Amino acid sequence: MKRQGFQASLVAEFSDVDQLCHDIRNWDLQFQLLGPVPARQTIAKIIQGHAGQCDCTYARFHMNFDQRGAPPQGKVTFTIPGKRLQELWWRGHRTGENDVLVYLPGTELRSISAEDFEVHLIAVDVAVIADYFDRCGLTVPDPAKLPSVFRAPDNILRKARSILGKLDEQPALVDPCALDALVEKLVNCWVVQTGLQPRSLAPNASRIVMEEIVAAVASDDIADLRISELCRRGGISRRALEIAFQDKFGTGPAAFVKSARLAHARRQLQLAADADVTIADVMDDVGFSHVGQFAQDYRRMFGERPSDTLRRHS
Repeated sequence: MKRQGFQASLVAEFSDVDQLCHDIRNWDLQFQLLGPVPARQTIAKIIQGHAGQCDCTYARFHMNFDQRGAPPQGKVTFTIPGKRLQELWWRGHRTGENDVLVYLPGTELRSISAEDFEVHLIAVDVAVIADYFDRCGLTVPDPAKLPSVFRAPDNILRKARSILGKLDEQPALVDPCALDALVEKLVNCWVVQTGLQPRSLAPNASRIVMEEIVAAVASDDIADLRISELCRRGGISRRALEIAFQDKFGTGPAAFVKSARLAHARRQLQLAADADVTIADVMDDVGFSHVGQFAQDYRRMFGERPSDTLRRHS
């Protein structure tokens, strides 16, 4: 089943700092402006919500702020600087655009920001982080030994800004699977800088199942392809396969297989040489059972009805 995309809980621009403090969800924050506010000036824009197992926030501030408070309880929150963040004083650190900040449960948020900056935040339950450590064969370290600021490679920061930047531009396109993959990359960077060396997250098992699906697609043997069964036989979770596909193809396995089935159906309809070939025959051959859904998906992908394709090539 496809997981829901981004579900917004707050989309707002603020001109009043008290309203900003009141409306921010999940965070216990107090904002203090460090300068006068011009009349009718927007001081901040906040977008908050969730997608899959991740809570996401986009924040852009147009004024200098002193921020104090606490992050969401029971979650680990990563803050990725946006394009406009030149410098941020954060808990005794002078951080810049290449630094990722980490908020742990029970820690204090304390920062002073320059005028006009943006940040992207992604938070997941502590249990998700613990699961990562377990799959890596690591003991969860003492939180006090984990760095609260770490450097991430440029390619990961670019990917993070690309995924989370959609919150401000096209929130409906925020992909939960891409967020899952991003969290794993961030956690990996984070723990490596503690001196720990996580083992690979079973890429071989995920790759074997992914290659089995790709091979089935290549041979058009996809009518009876069942992703859940392949995951069970391969000994991997559906989430692990989602991450592997997202990393390789930019889409999940279900969407990948559906597109392959539709493409195969179109080839069959285009090659239909005799009038006895029916749409039902083609649907059965490629693994579709619901006529209405098949017609809708086919038209969305190819811009015409299955009957149009069959008629033109019969």
